[in-house]
Amino acid sequence: MAENIGIKRKSGQVKDGKWLVLTESTGEPGVGFRHSCGAEIMAQQVARPIWDGPFPLSGSGRCSYEKVPYCPQCEEIPNYHGAPITPRS
Repeated sequence: MAENIGIKRKSGQVKDGKWLVLTESTGEPGVGFRHSCGAEIMAQQVARPIWDGPFPLSGSGRCSYEKVPYCPQCEEIPNYHGAPITPRS
């Protein structure tokens, strides 16, 4: 597995609308989760800029914030600077 050779997978992956790391874990919301490797699941806040301006890559300066779960042993820490959100017109 990835943790045996020192390579960590990218965090924040979603599968079928659910966080991948949580689908591989035991626990429940409000109580806590442990990943299949035994590590306690952590969360990192990620800011995603909202590109809602009249020009490509422009916006009002607002951001959307979310907590991204990750396994500190098996996954990289999520990058605080998340992917931009482009609202549909």
